[in-house]
Amino acid sequence: MQYSVQKVDKAIVIMLEGKLLNEQQTAGIRDRIITELLENQKNFIFDLKGIEFVNSACLNFLVSAKNKISEQSGEVVLCNVSEQLKKLLSMTRLESFFNVANRTADAILILNQQLKG
Repeated sequence: MQYSVQKVDKAIVIMLEGKLLNEQQTAGIRDRIITELLENQKNFIFDLKGIEFVNSACLNFLVSAKNKISEQSGEVVLCNVSEQLKKLLSMTRLESFFNVANRTADAILILNQQLKG
């Protein structure tokens, strides 16, 4: 699995690609999230368009990342979520745990609304 990071508006967009099969693959991303939080970055968008396969490791990563970010009063929005992940979120009753947007631009709108709210 690979990832890239860019800052868009007031959010950090983390674009994931490939297959997220185990926890070791997410170590770099977790470190980057911690670094961003230490620099007072609070808004994160996980762009999942490039994820080829979703399993429990992927779900565990997303839940633990959201928990870590929420502990620092941050927000997370998932975008470009595959049908497979949508079904998995529904089956595990996590669809209300995450904010989900269709596109990155929609995710930024959600974050901006939450900042105003």
